[in-house]
Amino acid sequence: MYALTLGLFVFLYLFVKPVVAYIYDAKGLRKYPNFYLLSGQERVSFPEALRGSQETPCATHGPNALSYSDHRAIKDIYGHGTACIKDRFYSETSGSHSNLADFVDKSDHARKRKMLSSAYALKNLEEWEFKVADVSRKLIKAFDARCTDPLPPTQLPKKEDLTVDYRNWTVLFTATAIASIGLSEDLGFLNEGSDKVISESKDGTTKEVSFRECHAATSRASYELVCAYDWFQALKLILDLAIFRQSPF
Repeated sequence: MYALTLGLFVFLYLFVKPVVAYIYDAKGLRKYPNFYLLSGQERVSFPEALRGSQETPCATHGPNALSYSDHRAIKDIYGHGTACIKDRFYSETSGSHSNLADFVDKSDHARKRKMLSSAYALKNLEEWEFKVADVSRKLIKAFDARCTDPLPPTQLPKKEDLTVDYRNWTVLFTATAIASIGLSEDLGFLNEGSDKVISESKDGTTKEVSFRECHAATSRASYELVCAYDWFQALKLILDLAIFRQSPF
């Protein structure tokens, strides 16, 4: 009897409730095309929604979510005086101390933005130019060291000479520039051509890790899970436990 009751509850919650919500259409989103057949009843992951929205200016990718591919929507959503408010996406993924990007409350966002506005004023940005120039010189030097000799106009480079991963180098450049400007720290990425850094655990044990992988790992997992708002905290806990068990520390 208990198993039957539990099974009925799960069926109603997972299958019947989304269909009823879709038919009721409290926010009138059914007038927009669906990203796929069931997108009005269940929310797809953020990366999938981005890929799907490119085919139409506005598509539904969840019972309470629209995805825009038209750049004109940026001003309406993010511009000053907008009536739009931030979604649960930001509050769910924020840490114990919300930053400027994930503040949901507009008054809190305005307060913190005012505190940081002087740091990003044009006058102060100009004072950082020498740091950007220094990082740029390091990037150019790294490219020069990997360049082949000039080729004739019709000759293509040999496959073994194609050793520069431009995307990787631009990521290293960005991380180095941000660390230099924000922390006055030289990570050494451009000198070494690598994103390897030393990670230290609470007990003092150290190991070499990839900066990019560490930076992206938690965010990648969060962005795949966060769209299931009601389940996100539980799924995040399970993921954290799985990562903790795999950690050598």
